[in-house]
Amino acid sequence: MTEPTDRKNLRVLVVDDHVKMRRMIANMLKTNGFEKVADAPDGDEALAKIQAGGIDLVVCDWNMPRMKGVEVLEILRSRDATKDLPFLMVTAEVDEKTVMQALEGEVDAYIIKPFKTQTLLDKIDYILRKRTQPGPIDQHLRRGNAFLNSGNPQMALTEFKKALGVDSESPRSHYHVGLAHEKIKDYKSAVRSFRRALEISPQFVRAYDALAGVYKATGKTQEAIDALAEAAALSPRNSERQGKLGTFHIEAGNLDKGKQILNEVRKANPKDADLASRIGEVFLKAGMNEEAEAAFGSALTINPDMHHLYNRLGIAYRKQGKVKEAIENYKTALKLAPNDVNLYFNLGVAFLEGKDVENARKALTRAVQLNPDFQEAGKLLSRIQAVPA
Repeated sequence: MTEPTDRKNLRVLVVDDHVKMRRMIANMLKTNGFEKVADAPDGDEALAKIQAGGIDLVVCDWNMPRMKGVEVLEILRSRDATKDLPFLMVTAEVDEKTVMQALEGEVDAYIIKPFKTQTLLDKIDYILRKRTQPGPIDQHLRRGNAFLNSGNPQMALTEFKKALGVDSESPRSHYHVGLAHEKIKDYKSAVRSFRRALEISPQFVRAYDALAGVYKATGKTQEAIDALAEAAALSPRNSERQGKLGTFHIEAGNLDKGKQILNEVRKANPKDADLASRIGEVFLKAGMNEEAEAAFGSALTINPDMHHLYNRLGIAYRKQGKVKEAIENYKTALKLAPNDVNLYFNLGVAFLEGKDVENARKALTRAVQLNPDFQEAGKLLSRIQAVPA
């Protein structure tokens, strides 16, 4: 066995809901040269620690309450910053075929309980070697991804097909072939490749996401909804996917269903101001102004410094005829951003809707002073110049 690389400095996170198991794995690691070992009792805390940075390898239990290990993995793989984070899954599942089918393309390795210390060390060493000495499929996929990221999907497709030549039953390879087809807008072939990946590995969540993307791009919103719903059933705690699913429902006219999903996402992430803001934008675009008001208000409660949201909240108020509330929000925003030309314009519009011509004139004049090329503000100001104060 090749000696592991830099155990002393490798930062490992052990995730398990059973404290005894966490301690056992941590002790196995610490007594064998791993000095930087952290732990987490559940997926939420694990994701928070990983997002904070400083983790090089995750050792995570499969069967945890609230958020299963496979959901933690799927969320990590869906984020650019953590999509390549080495991940070792710990499972009590003894059907290796089922395990590998479920984890294909997502996990670096898995280990079955109960296990000995040497088995754990061997798996970690295997992961590290795999990263530095990838097998033929991984080599082709890496080269293909490099071509894809550099804007050369045809060369990427060639590499991905070479990966399929190594193993025609590799769902990862079919998935990547689909990505290349999608880039060159061969949507029919992309759907076929993603579907094949899912035939081989029905729990390959990213393939459902990719399939939904193709369907949406080709105007098949209901098919996109169905694909995302399949993915959400496998990994229900992915807020980004749930948000997209809710958005698709709203775009398809399923307003009540979309509203339900998006509000559930917001409630499940009560400290995420950016998420609440994005949900507010979806509602605002759909003309669901009361819902937009609630979402923007929630975002501002979490982070009052997001001054641009006072503007968006003001728009939601105006569209409901709540002119007084809109004006107060614009004024609050201007205290934080006193030179924001759009705020002055929207404030002027709100004053006009409230039949306060004099204050509308003042706000629009300030907008034009800040940006003389702001034609919309200039035209509106010209129209009211003759109106008596």
